[in-house]
Amino acid sequence: MKLFILNPAGLSNPALAMAGVRAGAIGVFNAEIAINPPELAAALKQLATQSPFFGLKWGGSAAPRALDADSAIRPAWLILDVERNAHLLPAVQTFRAEGGKVLLELSRWRAAWADLEAQMDGWWVKGHEAGGMVGEESSFVLLQRLLGQSTLPVYVRGGVGLHTAAACQVGGAAGVVLEHALLLLQESPVAEALGPWLRGLDGTETVLLGHEETGRYVRVLERPGFTPVAALRQQLQDERESASEAILKGLTGWRDPRMHDILPLGQEVALAAPWAKRYGTVAGVVRAMRRAVVEHAHQAQKDAALAENAPLARDHATRFPIVQGAMTRVSDRAEFAEAVASAGALPMIALAMLGGDRSRELLEATARCLGGRSWGVGILGFVPTTLREEQLAAIRAVRPPFAYIAGGRPEQAQQLEADGIPTYLHVPTPTLLRLFLEQGARRFIFEGRECGGHIGPLSSFVLWESMIEALLDWERQQPGGLVGVATLFAGGIHDARSAAMVATLAAPLTRRGAHIGVLMGTAYVLTEEAVRCGAIQPDFQRVTLDCAATATLTTGPGHASRCAITPFVTAFHETRQQLQTQGEPARTVRDRLDELTLGRLRIAAKGQLRSEPTGELRAIGPDEQRTQGLYMIGQIAALHDRPLTLDELHRNVTTDALDWLARHQPQIRKRLEFAARPADIAIIGIGAWLPGAINTREYWRNLVQGVNSLREVPPERWDWRLYYDPDPATRDRIYAKWGGFIAEQPFDPTRYGLPPVALKSVDVLQLLTLETVRQALDDAGVDLPAVDRERIAVVLGASGGMGELGLAYATRADLPRMTGRVDEDALARLPEWTEDSFAGLLPNVAAGRVSNRFDFGGVNCAVDAACASSLAAIYQAVNELRLGHSDLAIAGGADTMQSPFMYLCFSKTQALSPQGRPRTFDEQADGIAIAEGVAAVVLKRLEDAERDGDRIYAVIKGIAGSSDGRAKGLTAPRPAGQLRALRRAYQEAGYSPATVGLWEAHGTGTVAGDRAELETVTTLLDESGAPPASGAIGSAKTLIGHTKATAGVAGLIKAALALHHRVLPPHRGVDRPLAPLRDPANPLFINPEARPWLREPDRPRRASVSAFGFGGAN
Repeated sequence: MKLFILNPAGLSNPALAMAGVRAGAIGVFNAEIAINPPELAAALKQLATQSPFFGLKWGGSAAPRALDADSAIRPAWLILDVERNAHLLPAVQTFRAEGGKVLLELSRWRAAWADLEAQMDGWWVKGHEAGGMVGEESSFVLLQRLLGQSTLPVYVRGGVGLHTAAACQVGGAAGVVLEHALLLLQESPVAEALGPWLRGLDGTETVLLGHEETGRYVRVLERPGFTPVAALRQQLQDERESASEAILKGLTGWRDPRMHDILPLGQEVALAAPWAKRYGTVAGVVRAMRRAVVEHAHQAQKDAALAENAPLARDHATRFPIVQGAMTRVSDRAEFAEAVASAGALPMIALAMLGGDRSRELLEATARCLGGRSWGVGILGFVPTTLREEQLAAIRAVRPPFAYIAGGRPEQAQQLEADGIPTYLHVPTPTLLRLFLEQGARRFIFEGRECGGHIGPLSSFVLWESMIEALLDWERQQPGGLVGVATLFAGGIHDARSAAMVATLAAPLTRRGAHIGVLMGTAYVLTEEAVRCGAIQPDFQRVTLDCAATATLTTGPGHASRCAITPFVTAFHETRQQLQTQGEPARTVRDRLDELTLGRLRIAAKGQLRSEPTGELRAIGPDEQRTQGLYMIGQIAALHDRPLTLDELHRNVTTDALDWLARHQPQIRKRLEFAARPADIAIIGIGAWLPGAINTREYWRNLVQGVNSLREVPPERWDWRLYYDPDPATRDRIYAKWGGFIAEQPFDPTRYGLPPVALKSVDVLQLLTLETVRQALDDAGVDLPAVDRERIAVVLGASGGMGELGLAYATRADLPRMTGRVDEDALARLPEWTEDSFAGLLPNVAAGRVSNRFDFGGVNCAVDAACASSLAAIYQAVNELRLGHSDLAIAGGADTMQSPFMYLCFSKTQALSPQGRPRTFDEQADGIAIAEGVAAVVLKRLEDAERDGDRIYAVIKGIAGSSDGRAKGLTAPRPAGQLRALRRAYQEAGYSPATVGLWEAHGTGTVAGDRAELETVTTLLDESGAPPASGAIGSAKTLIGHTKATAGVAGLIKAALALHHRVLPPHRGVDRPLAPLRDPANPLFINPEARPWLREPDRPRRASVSAFGFGGAN
């Protein structure tokens, strides 16, 4: 399915279209409103830098120059308006012959246009809900109409969201157009200027200017104080100027709608703020939409929510999850209700304005006729109070099994629910739906503007998209909150295609336990039984079948009806024009038009006219019926030319809809297979919990300021005095008491779904890892609900086999063996064994716990390469991305082993500094200070990060590893082995080490380690011909200590932040550098203070990071 990203009309900045191209969609520059040639050329040139596969929406009277044979920049797609630009088709045939695609946009259908298809490649249908110039039919109906008329691909513009895009795909659309829903995304050039007016909309704020009698409008945004809109409305009323001419006079702008500009926005602008919050970027939207197109269709097929005996059908005690809508003057025959029920649906009787006695008579007759079968009653919530109470009394007396209220409120439904009558509420906007949910309502009808009779403000696509999102938001706030919710979709539903589309867009609801069905009105007017049972006269059905289009009749704000185009429609418009010309007040106009429509529906449906002054009803002939009748029908009438039976109708929207779903499942695209070759990997998010810093910001501040975060072992950890002896040879004693420790912070286990009682059985390393990963994801701006979690990997460096909790459990396990009878006092100080203990004590489970709690489906594992563990984890994560196995990787290290055991380990190898101060690369360096820490980075392929508009701290150009091979020992560093890794990394990166400005060394502070690493790097730079003092060398360990398994990623984060902030951080602890660093010819130097990192004019800033571990891991 193709996705078009359309730039706002009249805006010269192509940023949104460019972002669409980067995201893999088709970016289209919108020149349907005139734009000066230099700006157009510049915009197309910018688009062409992203990809040759972009489009141009053209509104000029002559073919665009970009299509000329000598044009250096040519679009791949050209979209023309069929009514304004069809004459250009002969001029663009060469463009087509050379591979270009030409689409014609339409907002209404004319049979003569079928003759143009030989000169074009597809239709772009623009629905009534779109912005700018529109017609009467919605995207939902226009799509169905075109797919029935043409074999060319059809693309949909107007009202498209994630759920409706999936529906369009199932319905047969070749693609969709995204436009005004993108206006608040990060790439939008108007987000900041127009944000105050575009947030908090539900689509009803876009209004139609023009004249109903022509069925041609311009849709624009109107809010209080928008004087240009008010002026245009008055101009159109005074001058009878067509909307088309007005909009093309240059009124469109994107600056200040209060004073200067008209904003031609569609109803889908209601999605702009939610999308900005949830997806952030164009790429985020494109990614979510592509996923929805596949997942919705598969879920719909799996749930079969419209099948015979589906959940809602069982709720209704009917065969099918279908409700026959209560239509005034039509749904008032018990015999028709009985026929509908016999065919398996739930019939509804319409009380309309019937008084109490007549209502009861009708209800009792229906109850007798249907016996024990299900049926219901439809009432109006806005009728006068006295009449409503009369009708409610009749309903309580007869007790139909179901009810629904149009224009009602939750308390009205609750009255009937209290009497045991399940009651649906018509809900016209998402704002009301949220309110109704809070007030306890759980049964809803979502009826789009396509329906017949009284119509609401929103098209089916926009209404359904918004309502589904509102329900999903409710479920997010109230987990399980959709269980018990029942929704009926109405407006434009009549056959297998339309019903399959509804099942698809509603799939997120059915997946979460909601029950769905369809409600139809006009489709029932087309049935043979409607005539046979006396619900309508034969002429009503003939008018419906002959209907080529419908009209809207508006008596006043918020009061509009849809009907077939008949002589009465002309009389209505003429009366309104006459009243307006006479200067009558709006209230008078409305009252007169309401009077004009009274009784007209009875004339159309029943062929009866009320005589004056007796008030008696008399039958009239077909001619008078056609002239005076108001035939309230929906837009789908234009899609039918023959009657059908109730059984056919019900089969079409259930069994046939399921067959349609099965035949129109989207193909799952094969994921791009990546060869095992070097690929740029972007660091887009950082999380750090290190000595002296509980986040990345504090870590960077400490690095730049040279803050020493090392200290004595804090007493709340353990008493170092029990172990300390300055003599390294003393048995079972440590000669250093300093280290790097993480400050205590509160931890909320419920945030991760962990019961507080389980915390005693889970190593703190695992808990800190959860917090650090969340910090990194937040920093990266990853919106978890919007990404494909199936392809997120977690790779964690963790060393040592067991953490401190594991050691405690090991002590408890060994006590009986060592001492015999164990003192209860001793056991009380040790953790109790529980069912959570085993997984809780293993450091390698930390990665698995992250994947479990965040619901990631990619690989998760721990890597142990001793002190090189976290950089080894980065290496594995980079390869996951290179090979295309994952789309996002979280990698880092975790080490919280700061117990006496670890101090004894390092003391007995005599690696610790007796002063507790690492002096890396100093003549007086005497060892390391061990530390704890957890840190992680979020990685993504560079092209993906650029496509998604991510902030990129730095780019990993190359990464490699090696082993020392055969050597004298397993702990001594070996320059030859280290050089292998460095040479491999730079061969992969594709540039010379001589161009590197910052070398973040392993740099522990040991005599042998520092000298070996300095030899390694100097050798490499000498081989590369690096100039003197061209690269600063340092190590974060002088400030935070050696965080062991976390050390490599701590250094990587330091280098990435230095590149991001363009600052060379200081290296502290050096009074007298090692001899090679005192050589003026050495390519390396010590940078003692932070300073700006000035860039060479011919290359970017570059850094290098190394980590080395016991066992010769480089």
